[in-house]
Amino acid sequence: MEKSRGNMIGWLVWGCAALFYGFQFVLRVSPGVIAEDLMRDLALDACMTGVLASCYYIGYSAMQIPTGVILDRFGPRRPLVFACLLCCIGALIFGYAQSLTLLQIGRTFMGVGSAFAFLSCVKLASLYFPPRILSILVGLTLSVGTFGATVAGAPFGMLVDATNWRVANYVLAGVSLLIALAAWIVIRENAAHTASREENRSEPLIQGIKSVLVNPQTWIYGLYGFAMYVPLSGFADLWGTPFITEAYKMDKTTAAGVTSLFYIGLGFGAPLWSYWATRILSYRRAMMWGALTSTIFMTSVLYLPMSLLPLYVVMALAGFCAGSQFMAFAAVSALHPLHRTATSSGVHNMLCMLSGVAMQPLLGHFLDRCLACDPKCVGVMGRYTHEHFLWSLAIIPVFLVIAFVLTLVMKETFPRGAGAEPSA
Repeated sequence: MEKSRGNMIGWLVWGCAALFYGFQFVLRVSPGVIAEDLMRDLALDACMTGVLASCYYIGYSAMQIPTGVILDRFGPRRPLVFACLLCCIGALIFGYAQSLTLLQIGRTFMGVGSAFAFLSCVKLASLYFPPRILSILVGLTLSVGTFGATVAGAPFGMLVDATNWRVANYVLAGVSLLIALAAWIVIRENAAHTASREENRSEPLIQGIKSVLVNPQTWIYGLYGFAMYVPLSGFADLWGTPFITEAYKMDKTTAAGVTSLFYIGLGFGAPLWSYWATRILSYRRAMMWGALTSTIFMTSVLYLPMSLLPLYVVMALAGFCAGSQFMAFAAVSALHPLHRTATSSGVHNMLCMLSGVAMQPLLGHFLDRCLACDPKCVGVMGRYTHEHFLWSLAIIPVFLVIAFVLTLVMKETFPRGAGAEPSA
């Protein structure tokens, strides 16, 4: 009975953090829906729009290691509430801003606050559940996140169409405030919180971070995460909707709905790939197949002309296969002791998020260069053709091939026989 009650509390606490993780996905991918509105209202080109969107990733990436340290040392409750409030402030600033600088500040605030979402889920899962199912919980967390990304597709597009992009951001600020209140009420500490926190505080701060950074496998898994994240950060989060709009001559809301299928596939794929890894007792082999199949389906989305129904299917399959990347979080956590779970996950997540920092403006720059070099488009601003997108997005399959190669030099870290359940 006590164990059952502890499991219920664990699911409730993890669920509250996962709700915030789902919400921060709405914040993350919303520029993909309003990109054309921002370019029109603020006279931005593709590169500037990419830089604006990537400010989220700059704040997110820069905070990953500090966030991991904070969560390991102080526990998730207060930092998570503070993070929700930062997202609220960022959305308010973004909705109000009249200048590019203020918009960038708002996006950065959202990124800093969102940095706590995923790591809080990983930390709480490690404290309330057995190590062998950590990868499954990471996958379930991503499923919640992809629901948020789906909401940021067609439904968010309809909200923007019914009001405007500024009012839509005010709505996001209100939702963030409600999640902060829920986190304050629901999340409480258990015995594992206290033990992990005290063990972390007994270790010198720099020593803990250094032990994570000097492990070569941390970087191999991190580079894998960076490469596998390119379809998500560079395509689905920003340039997917404009690409579908141009390639298939759709309206923005319909194209956003098509792109949302990537997130739906991701939501199913993340826990199922993780479950398969627990069946074959190998993170590395599952991640290898994930990279290979991601290459196949993402290349098909970009370069195989197809009708609408096959496009829906292939987009969902591309997302499903991309879900394999999140096993790397559990694999990296298994490289390090429990009291460094958030720190090691933070380092890994930082490397993944650097993909967004680099790829969104880089792809925008490629689009601008393609436009500038196209003799048919001299003097035209922002009218990117299907061919411009095809050349610019070619870098995505290249990174997926790199991810596959990295799996060949990974160390297997799947925990065998590690089934002890933390106290709840």
